[in-house]
Formats: sequence, C-alpha cells, structure tokens
Amino acid sequence: MFSRKINIVIQAISIVLFALVAALIPQYALLVFILYFILFMILMTRTGLKSTKSIDKSAGPLLFKEGASAQAMMYDSLLTEELKSQFKSTIIYLILPFTAFMLIPLYTMFIEPYIRSFLQALGSGFLINFLKFIIMYLFLIGVIQGMRFLVSRKTKQQKQLLIPRSFTLYKKGLVVDGRFLEYSRDMCVKENRERKFIEIHGNKLPFIIRLYTLEVSKLYTKIREVGLSECREIKA
Repeated sequence: MFSRKINIVIQAISIVLFALVAALIPQYALLVFILYFILFMILMTRTGLKSTKSIDKSAGPLLFKEGASAQAMMYDSLLTEELKSQFKSTIIYLILPFTAFMLIPLYTMFIEPYIRSFLQALGSGFLINFLKFIIMYLFLIGVIQGMRFLVSRKTKQQKQLLIPRSFTLYKKGLVVDGRFLEYSRDMCVKENRERKFIEIHGNKLPFIIRLYTLEVSKLYTKIREVGLSECREIKA
C-alpha cells in the first residue's frame, strides 16, 4: 500500500512525464491526457489490499473468524441510511472525473490564451508547451480534488466504509472478503457494542474498515492483542 507522500511523488512525476510527452508530440496531446487520466484514477482508487494467495505462516496464528456478519448488521438501525449516503457520494465521485473532459474546452478557450501569453517571453516553443500542459494538468486535478473535498464536507465523511461479509483476524493482519491487509502502526480501533461492530481507522487506509459480529467484545479483545490501540480522535 502506497503512503500519501509516495502517491504525491508518483503523481508529480507522472505529470512531468506526460507533459513532456505531450509537448514533444502536441498532436497527440489529447491521447496523452487520457492516459494520464487513467493512471491518475488508478492511483486514486488503490485499496492497498493484497491477495490471500500471499498469506503464509508469516501471517501468524488465526485469532478470530467471522463468516456471518450479515446477522450482526441486522442489529444496526443506522446502517441503511449510512449506506444510502455512501452510495450517493460514490456516484458523485464517479461523475467528478468526467468533468475534467468537460472543462478542457473551457480551459482552452478562456484560460490557456492567458497562460500562453504569459509564457511567450520564454521564446522556446517546446518549453512553452511543456509548461502549458503542466499547468493544465494541475488545474484539472485541483478542480477535481476541490470538488471531492466539497462532497466529503457535505457528507461529513471523507473516507468510504468497507464492510466485509466475512473476515478473519490473524496475528499479523486481517483478511476481508478474501483480501489481506497487514497491520500498521497508524491503525486504531473503535468499538460500538450497541451497533455490533468494530471499526479500524488509519491515516494510510483509503477507507474505514467496519467489522460486524455478534461477538464484539471478543473481537475487540483480539484486535487489542495484536497491538492496535483505541482511537483517540476519529477522523472519517
């Protein structure tokens, strides 16, 4: 799983590389942008989960296994509304990137002329195109990220919920719906006995993991045993 800093570095390098290619072959600038757009979306949607095929003895002993989370979900009267809100925000997040394509003509007509005029003093056509494409990529990314931030503020939840139907707790990591997640130092847990779940939060996690079980106390104890502490301040 990539950290936020590594993702930022990868995005910065990709912007420079794609802008360089677009400046060298401007007739294919749209194709280059589409390729960058695809790479950007892949980085934004990485889950950081590994295949269970890589699980071996290094995962440690099995501590807890839940195969019927759906039964525990029935006790959570607030879950339906949370999932409705998450579904709406997910649809909006899926639509947001396509606004980038809609903004390209507007950017070309109203913003790019001023950028090009400002860069004319550089003289070199290649350098002008290179900087122009970098500015365009940064502009579009800024718009998309800004809109995502506004949506997250409105829904009061910046991260999506990951609710597995089954999960297995190991000493070194957690298997959720057939995918393996290794514990990290920044992870913490939140217990809600009334709603029958345990949540795992982490700065590096792109989502909030919610584990439903009828044995909340037992699961909480086992999770604390692997080294995860109680969350002091939950940031959704």
